[in-house]
Amino acid sequence: MSPKPRSFLASPEGLQKLEAAKAELNLSFAAIAKQAGVSADTVSRLFHPERGKRVSEASLTAIAQILAVVPEDIVAAEKMSQKDGVAEAKRRIQEAIKSKATELSLSDLELTSVPKELYQLNQLIQLDLSQNQLTSVPQELGQLNNLTYLSLSQNQLTSIPKELGQLNNLTNLDLFRNQLTSIPKELSQLNNLEFLNLGKNQLISIPKRLYKLNNLIQVVLDDNQLTSIPRELGQLNNLTDLYLFGNQLTSIPKELGQLNSLTELHLDENQLTSIPKELSQLNNLTLLSLSENQLTSIPKELDQLTNLTKLFLHENEQLGISAEILGSTWQEVNSGATPSKPADILNYYFRIQTDRQPLNEAKLILVGFGAVGKTSLVNRLIHNTFDPDSKKTEGINITQWPLQLNQNEDITLHVWDFGGQEIMHSTHQFFLTERSLYLLVLNGRQGHEDADAEYWLELIQSFGGDSPIIVVLNKVEEHPFDINRRALQQKFPNIREFIQTDCQTEIGIHTLRTAIERETDRLEHLRDPFPSSWFEIKKRLSDMTANYISFEKYREICQADGEPDPSAQNSLAVHLHSLGIALNYRQDSRLRDTHVLNPHWVTNGIYKLLNDHDLTKANGELDINCLNRLLDPKDYPLERHDFLLGLMRKFELCFPFQEDDKRYLIPDLLDKQQPEAASQFELPDCLNFRYEYPILPEGLLPRFIVRTHVLSDHQLRWRTGVILNFEGNQALVKADPQDKSVSISVNGPLSSRRRLLAIIRSDFDRIHSNFKFTPKELVPVPGYPNITVSYKDLLIRESKGRQSFEEVVGDELIDLNVQDLLNGVDIEGSRQRLSDIERRNQALKLFYSYSHKDETLRNQLDTHLKILQRQKLIQPWHDRCIVAGTDWAKEIDDNLKRADIILLLISADFIASDYCYEIELKQAMEHHQAGKARVIPIIMRPADWKNTPFSDLQAFPTNATPITSWSDRDEAWLNVETAIREVVEDIKAQRYR
Repeated sequence: MSPKPRSFLASPEGLQKLEAAKAELNLSFAAIAKQAGVSADTVSRLFHPERGKRVSEASLTAIAQILAVVPEDIVAAEKMSQKDGVAEAKRRIQEAIKSKATELSLSDLELTSVPKELYQLNQLIQLDLSQNQLTSVPQELGQLNNLTYLSLSQNQLTSIPKELGQLNNLTNLDLFRNQLTSIPKELSQLNNLEFLNLGKNQLISIPKRLYKLNNLIQVVLDDNQLTSIPRELGQLNNLTDLYLFGNQLTSIPKELGQLNSLTELHLDENQLTSIPKELSQLNNLTLLSLSENQLTSIPKELDQLTNLTKLFLHENEQLGISAEILGSTWQEVNSGATPSKPADILNYYFRIQTDRQPLNEAKLILVGFGAVGKTSLVNRLIHNTFDPDSKKTEGINITQWPLQLNQNEDITLHVWDFGGQEIMHSTHQFFLTERSLYLLVLNGRQGHEDADAEYWLELIQSFGGDSPIIVVLNKVEEHPFDINRRALQQKFPNIREFIQTDCQTEIGIHTLRTAIERETDRLEHLRDPFPSSWFEIKKRLSDMTANYISFEKYREICQADGEPDPSAQNSLAVHLHSLGIALNYRQDSRLRDTHVLNPHWVTNGIYKLLNDHDLTKANGELDINCLNRLLDPKDYPLERHDFLLGLMRKFELCFPFQEDDKRYLIPDLLDKQQPEAASQFELPDCLNFRYEYPILPEGLLPRFIVRTHVLSDHQLRWRTGVILNFEGNQALVKADPQDKSVSISVNGPLSSRRRLLAIIRSDFDRIHSNFKFTPKELVPVPGYPNITVSYKDLLIRESKGRQSFEEVVGDELIDLNVQDLLNGVDIEGSRQRLSDIERRNQALKLFYSYSHKDETLRNQLDTHLKILQRQKLIQPWHDRCIVAGTDWAKEIDDNLKRADIILLLISADFIASDYCYEIELKQAMEHHQAGKARVIPIIMRPADWKNTPFSDLQAFPTNATPITSWSDRDEAWLNVETAIREVVEDIKAQRYR
């Protein structure tokens, strides 16, 4: 079987057939796109082959099916051999000569040289020669003096001709990912240049003359070998973005402080020990990234950067800033996490320079299955007592253990003893934290100690990161046993020691206590600096007997004990949350007003529900009117029920039924039996995908069911599986605990199966982002559904230009096409190979403004927009994304200011909400009118909005018919998704024109 072409262009004859079919069926590009399950841009590319933008086979087949034409009759196949690439390049050039085209793409054609015919195209404005095999560029390229855009990225260029300096009209020059060691000084003649990308080359210096290019807006110099930056760089006073990360810089010139227009400065991954105080003059700076340097100090003047919204100082150990204060890394923020406030980081840093003590506190976490003796170990270690009849731990017990290290250093360990019952494991993960010491407790009663050890060690590694682990082989007098220590330590290098113990006879207890003291002493963040006034606040909170206080009461306590700064109060709340002293979830409007002083109160309340026999019999269906019966009213009064349910929703343990918000479903308590209907999904007839895990985390499928519940309404759900419904397709998603895998099978209309699979994979991506391990993604071979190939390996083959490979299936050796397999499971645009800079800039920030009474509808919209998110076109944000301990109102304001697109989810409740209408709407309209953002009203439920400030804007769905009024809700959401996609493409076209 010979490999099929990777992608296609319509031939002249094929284009005529396409146009005829389109006219006969009276379909627009948007209508074809909707029915074929592709973007309107894809359809447009197929109908405009002169642009040189190819279409994948999957997209071609889907479009051809809608237009009732034979794919082979309409395309000119592109086989990516070098010979065919040259021929195709010459064909495109001749077509461009004939049509007097101003744009030409010769990208990804395996070219090793530029065809001479190209130089006849004097009218060209945009030329793309990226992703070829060019080692040099002829000087004649400098004759195309009408060019404004030239891309030579991702080739193998070692030099570029000085004649490129003659391209006087050039505004964008992309030389990313080549092998350049220098650039000619003549480039300084490109007086109109605005964008210059020299990232990922081998440059050791930049000609000083280049800094005469005063029109430069963005300069990309990341991942080169630069050791210094000339002070002349400070003359580029129109520069807004400067990327210098991944070099070998030891200092930066103070003249950078003259770049008054600069908004983003990326200096991470260098060797900087200090930064000049003159950077404080960059009044427009919004992002400053200095992670992974060797900084020893920060100039006090930096707190004058009042427009700064993102500051990254991670992995600068000598600064002494704790991870809780630093917050999310750039990579995490780029994936949707909310950054810490720069003011909080700087306030903490400057405070600890003059007023600090070492924290001297850490977390000791005991895990293991039930009845292995964890609680007995805690009692023997801390109190030197033993009770053979002690009750099993229900939930989590937390105990303070005062220790003395190095003879005179007082330390407090916060000991968390986790119950071992299986139903609790899915909840434990929310309290398993990094920067802790772990005790894994095993015993030999059941006879599968090695398997138990592997399970818990994978779980610790996933949620505890690089935390040290002591493996305790307990009850060795009663049940003598051992495990494969060397193999486990080789696989899990964070294991520090294996210790045999018996609490009744005290065997090994002294050895264990000594090991705990030693490993505690070595904990990297044990002695983090802590402002002195914070100790008084922490002590006062610890001494209080109440289960919880309001956050306002917490602020009053801070004020009274010497911490008046709200920013510092928030930082302290994050610290206390991390240590487990006081839990705070101010990121969630359902939880922000409660400051939990007794973590037992939270964990015990949740575990009471998870362990309730009646709820289990009811398959996890909870009526909130029953909470008074399930929970002790003295500890859990009626006014705190919403908090507990809100916390369970935050942890993705439950969700409200759409038709009745007084009833909730807890998927962890669903029936274990798989329904008969699941057998109706025949693998050969489905689009299939599979995940394999080193361990299958407890609660994985219940969490997925919560995340996707809007798609499983009135569908079957069970504890390890669910059936989803979307746009006429159904998907069976089920976990196999024995195989440690999750399988996905989608049936229904061929044209839209991949859209549902994309949504499913997007939700799993978000869940997997909480794990330290990466599950294997497997693509079943069409026609052989039980044979799978690695998705990661397919991506590697594609990136290396491999079109096909051989695979053994049964007794046969068959050829498999790489792009056929990938395109079968991916939606278009989700596999773009992006540079770091493109990743930093690509996704548009989308802000939801909505009433919480419309949260179910917002969840439905969010589900439909996951396709745009997976294609890296948008980065959605709503108030449920706020991180713990932050000022929620400030977070909303900051994210609203940064938004490129603002969605107004219109209903009577939205209009009636003072916050939505008076604050968010007002600011959104100001940004819209100033051209800073695009506002899109989406009519969710009937409401009188004709006399509102947004009444002149185009509202969606079509004809502003409310979503809830559509008989086909999927069609309504698809209408909205298409509208948002068009806005995204329009913004990008204008921004990068």
